[in-house]
Amino acid sequence: MRVDALIAAVMPSVAPPPSFTVSEWTAANRRLPASSASRGARWSNETAPYLIDIMNATADPTVRKVVIEGASQTGKSESALNAVGFFIAHDPSSILWMLPGFEDAKRRSRGGISDMLRTTPSLKVVRGRRAPRGSHEAESTLLEKVFPGGSLILAGSGTPNSYAGMSVRRAIADEFDRFAILAEGDPATLLTNRTSSFYDGLVMFISTPVLVDGPIDAQFKTTDQRRWFVSCPNCGHQTWLAWSDPERFRVVYEGKDPDTARLECPQCHAQHDEVARRRMIAAGAWRPTATPVEPGARGFHLPALISLLGDVTLPRLVQKWLAARANGPSALRAFLNTILAEGWEDRGGRVEPHALATRLEDYGLDVDAPRGVICLTAGVDVQLDRFEVQVIGWGRGGESWVIDAHVIPGDPSQPHVQAALFAALDEKYRHTSGVALLILATCVDSGYLPEKVAYALAARRPRRVFAIKGIGGRFGEPSILKYDTTKPPALLNVDGLKLEIALGLEMAAPGPGYMHLSRRVCDEDYLSQICSEHREKRWRSGVATLVWVQDRADNHALDTAGYARGALKLLARISGARSEDSMLSRMATHLTEAAS
Repeated sequence: MRVDALIAAVMPSVAPPPSFTVSEWTAANRRLPASSASRGARWSNETAPYLIDIMNATADPTVRKVVIEGASQTGKSESALNAVGFFIAHDPSSILWMLPGFEDAKRRSRGGISDMLRTTPSLKVVRGRRAPRGSHEAESTLLEKVFPGGSLILAGSGTPNSYAGMSVRRAIADEFDRFAILAEGDPATLLTNRTSSFYDGLVMFISTPVLVDGPIDAQFKTTDQRRWFVSCPNCGHQTWLAWSDPERFRVVYEGKDPDTARLECPQCHAQHDEVARRRMIAAGAWRPTATPVEPGARGFHLPALISLLGDVTLPRLVQKWLAARANGPSALRAFLNTILAEGWEDRGGRVEPHALATRLEDYGLDVDAPRGVICLTAGVDVQLDRFEVQVIGWGRGGESWVIDAHVIPGDPSQPHVQAALFAALDEKYRHTSGVALLILATCVDSGYLPEKVAYALAARRPRRVFAIKGIGGRFGEPSILKYDTTKPPALLNVDGLKLEIALGLEMAAPGPGYMHLSRRVCDEDYLSQICSEHREKRWRSGVATLVWVQDRADNHALDTAGYARGALKLLARISGARSEDSMLSRMATHLTEAAS
């Protein structure tokens, strides 16, 4: 190697640290992708002032850990992306960026990382996928970007190999609450151990929270727990923003009118509109609110209340809050997680069959589906000697009605038994309006002889029958984990589906999210099965998670109810609707027209 080439290769690793910060480098170099809301504009720190200290902390020699517990779409991952760009350009080292799965890592590589490398001239040092002919330089790949002085490796959390045999100076855990729990130990410890060889190692944890004391919440509580403090324009009182805490700047509004939304000062009770909120946020600052458990641990709580990005305004936040209240417990939990950046505290217990027996309903004479039902879906469990079938009716806000539950006996791989199933799925159910309702979508479990049963059934009625596989241990992730029309089965997050059922059964009165039980359908055996599992909060390495514990051998009613719920979500997916509720609103219009 020539001397000048040798010097060029060595200098990045021994050069003194730059005299400017990560946020200054970002403002001078970053352009956002043309496909983003910013349409290719240059990065402006004034657009999200709360990200400045977060970015700068990643290159602070006194900081060993950065934790961002934040709402969705607030710039969490973008701040990590900026830090990586700064490291590549001015402080190169080995960097590990880990996401929940390898597909997530590939999307991050093809998306944000590729966009940044393409639009940032100072990052042209990253080598291409093909080294020049005759060169012995290492080549970049989809999951490893090579540059002088280091490399950026992207990985998924699902296998021990992602953590093993790798020593890195900087490690990033993105979407941390979705990380797989491995038998080898806590992901946070495994990841931190990757940086222990470096006196100036850094580990970042980034995520929207799911549970109180869940993975990201537990990490945040080890830090100095910084909050964005703002000052009241009227009296000068300083504190942070919270949704309804009377000791903080809280959101108030009149009746159900989002346009009246204001921030109320806890000291003088003056109310400030959206224009004032933006001025308060722009003049705010991060302040620690706790003593860190670990030296050099810096944490940032980032709710949408302090965001200046996208469509975040006080009226819009109140609008989302009112919609969440109208759509039941699951929507409220999502608002808590994704808007307020707070973990959900599960206070549920066991639901017993005798308690449910007191809420059985008569839907009416000669009526299968009462008022409120808009559409029907079904769930089918495949057993060695039968099909277990359940039909659920759906209304606005996730309210549901058990319409039918029965068994189709026989070997499910036999044509005549499958014909009997299709006949059952073609059944017409009498609506209180006089309209005959059909089952619009069905999920069939693919656990037993999938090629002969679930896949074959789905192939005969594409877009109406879905072959599915239930996946456990994925609490907090989307209900549909994977759906590809060409590659069955669809993967459903059964932990989340069971939680929605349990919350509906725990509600005291009908309304959004409530699950109605038919006296005609829900006999003692059904009630025992729908209550066959309960959830428990379990602790592992100081981190809370929810697990489902089976109390009774037969749980077919619970499984098929979950599959029917999954069928509704898949139906909304293929219809192109923004949500199940928007799809149901359209269907309600058609139902009214048909009834008239």
